[in-house]
Amino acid sequence: MQDKPQTLEDSWQRSIRYVRISVTDHCNFRCQYCTPESGAPWFPKPEQLTANEYKRLIRIFAGLGVSHIRFTGGEPLLFPALPELIAEAKAAGVAKRSVSTNGVLLARKGASLLRAGLSKVNISLDSLNKERFSAITRGGDLDAVLEGIEVARQIGVPQIALNVVLHQSSTREDLLRLAEFALIGDLDIRFIELMPLGSAGSTLYQRDFYSAQKAKALIETAFGPLQPEQDSPTDGPASLYRVPGFASRVGFITPWSHNFCAACNRVRVNAAGRLLYCLGQEAGLELREVLRGGLADRHIAQKIQQGVWHDKPERHYFEDVPDRSAPVFMMRVGG
Repeated sequence: MQDKPQTLEDSWQRSIRYVRISVTDHCNFRCQYCTPESGAPWFPKPEQLTANEYKRLIRIFAGLGVSHIRFTGGEPLLFPALPELIAEAKAAGVAKRSVSTNGVLLARKGASLLRAGLSKVNISLDSLNKERFSAITRGGDLDAVLEGIEVARQIGVPQIALNVVLHQSSTREDLLRLAEFALIGDLDIRFIELMPLGSAGSTLYQRDFYSAQKAKALIETAFGPLQPEQDSPTDGPASLYRVPGFASRVGFITPWSHNFCAACNRVRVNAAGRLLYCLGQEAGLELREVLRGGLADRHIAQKIQQGVWHDKPERHYFEDVPDRSAPVFMMRVGG
């Protein structure tokens, strides 16, 4: 008689099938919503997980029924062993292996990621205006990002999506140019509301929040009514729409104006090995200590199951926090 397959579930009857793993907190951008202007301390080297520890975690999560692993940062393409981790996820039977990147290194490293088993890449692109892009990213190279997007298309990455963080200060032209760029290029695009995460995100949120509802209305004035699409369980939190006449999809991610907590199917691991159950909560499990404590994989899996069951909250509770901020730097968890 076979053992019952292990699963990962919380006490709110949600199945956890999606894990976002931050492989580094280092980044070659310093985006306004991600990093304070003064910078933020990096995790000390001894506190960061090693490539072998990440591989072990990947196998454990795969054994718990996880079907989608996304590698994030900081900037994940700065992590030399990223292709090995993607290959490990594929070998472990993880159906979807994706990466979130700023795209600067994608032209150089995209082919090795694809050979390893990359199935999707999300590229941050908040403006097609060079000056505005440089201001948002504090010096980022727009041309390098656009080259990375083009190379990803040419080498045949199965799924490519653009991530756009919405700002009140974004112009109508900014948003419509991005939408047109994606639709004409057969690229999916996601418009994401600002979240009050850490001092950087909280400050920007208070002065520059722009709702996805407004962005959707603006896009519909230019391209016509958007047609809702049934979401895939591992597609993440975006509400997806089709635009008549185009193959790609437009998505809206609304953590604030219309939270998706009831359908949350994900947890995160930061670069220091802390398992985070929710971006809006401090509760977590120190997996680094567990991994280095001599436990067998099955016992680590049990600890993860217990932590998710007991400590993953029902929702993020941003609206209940006086300053509407969560005590986390986005650069350390990768969104």
